[in-house]
Amino acid sequence: MKSKVKRSKWLRAFNSLCATLLTGSAIYLMIMGFNSVAIAAIAISAAGTAAPLVQRDEGILEIVVGTVEAMIDGAVAIIEGIASAIAGLFS
Repeated sequence: MKSKVKRSKWLRAFNSLCATLLTGSAIYLMIMGFNSVAIAAIAISAAGTAAPLVQRDEGILEIVVGTVEAMIDGAVAIIEGIASAIAGLFS
């Protein structure tokens, strides 16, 4: 198993933005139904997260796994920021 991949702060912020867009679009789809704007937002967020992986010229499986990993990393960064903000209120 590989060790954790070190990503730059800009790439982590971009992954967080894409994860937020993906989550928001998925929630919108569940509540309001299918809409071309929400589907386009999901496609853009997935493509934006996969772009750095495609540029590394790795195999298709590595691109898919890396995209899922980047989405999870972005979601964790969002939760980490929220927890840090809440902890800052009580310290």
